[in-house]
Amino acid sequence: MNANLSIERAAADARFIRAGINAAFRERIGKATDVEFNFLGASTGDSEASYATDQLVEVRVSSAQHVADFRGVRLAVIAAGTWHWTTAATEHCADLPQSGMANTDVDRMVAYASLIVGNMPVLRAQQGEHVAIVAVDFHPYLDFRQTLLRGLQHSSAEADEKGPALALARYLDMESTEEEPYLHFSDGTTVRFEQASPEVHKISGITPGLAAARVLEDAFYLSTESQMFFQGSFPDATVELDVDKATATVSYRGGQITANAVLIATISDEEFTWAWADPQLKDTAAARLARNLARFGIDEAVPELVRPHLPLPLARGHQLPHLALPILGIWTLAGTTLADARVGLVLLDAPQLHLPEPTPAATEATLAVPPPSWINADRARAAYGSFRGVEV
Repeated sequence: MNANLSIERAAADARFIRAGINAAFRERIGKATDVEFNFLGASTGDSEASYATDQLVEVRVSSAQHVADFRGVRLAVIAAGTWHWTTAATEHCADLPQSGMANTDVDRMVAYASLIVGNMPVLRAQQGEHVAIVAVDFHPYLDFRQTLLRGLQHSSAEADEKGPALALARYLDMESTEEEPYLHFSDGTTVRFEQASPEVHKISGITPGLAAARVLEDAFYLSTESQMFFQGSFPDATVELDVDKATATVSYRGGQITANAVLIATISDEEFTWAWADPQLKDTAAARLARNLARFGIDEAVPELVRPHLPLPLARGHQLPHLALPILGIWTLAGTTLADARVGLVLLDAPQLHLPEPTPAATEATLAVPPPSWINADRARAAYGSFRGVEV
């Protein structure tokens, strides 16, 4: 760890490394059915006042498929709601908090514990009357590009992603060259960053990978025509979503229809959240298909689909909701007010919402809408012509 970095900054920069190692550890152990801890040697000195240093631990993780054995070391204990370090590894970290109230900052302290032992996975075990914090001796191979995506899966809207990407490269002994707004890495990966605020850079592209702009080029004009048709055929429409049935009632001036509905995202407090990551809604029937967006993002290296949250201005600027339309094959996008008063974005599908055969007037009106400057207009027009079977 670089001594010039604060422990807080170093732990933040190690987020992608931890995400990759923890994901590899979960894959190694499978779906655990039992975890056993054998604390080796006498816990001499373990008391309210002091604890044995660097106590070795044997860890056995059982699953339906296999049993995995690991060596580990106790780094800390939580006793009476307070964190106590029990490792000599803390001697090299001058600004490491020496204790903390476990009920308020245990996740932060666990991140520090992992960091000071080279980002090993950390488990919690009951040991007598206290909880032991145990680092597991597990050092997997990490693929840089896949680990970036693993890290993005746990990235918050306000978190910087440039520091963690560079820290991951250093961890893997890779070199990097900066060419604003890109970083070129020695494994052949190029990452594009967008500055969300003075201290925050968000990953906006990974090469090799599928650029979000290419997805939007395919979707732009067909989604434009679909929205024009929806607004013209169902004036003043309001949408009431049933999250348990994955259906929506569309009420409009002149009638009402029922449609199948996929909740793709929620908006609250100037933050955009994909439905697959929304803690209140991710397990509902309406959000089930939204998981396919995350899978597509992982498979094709589309960071906008992998990251669970993004500041709303960035999400709007990149037209994030429209990424879902061609991937899920549903072309009517609408907003709805959820039960908790947040805004939900839904894709609606019903026979009444399907586009009629193209007409010259509809095609002309659709193509008159200018696409965003950052997508290729010719490619977007060609994709629309292919979808609709018209000459453009």
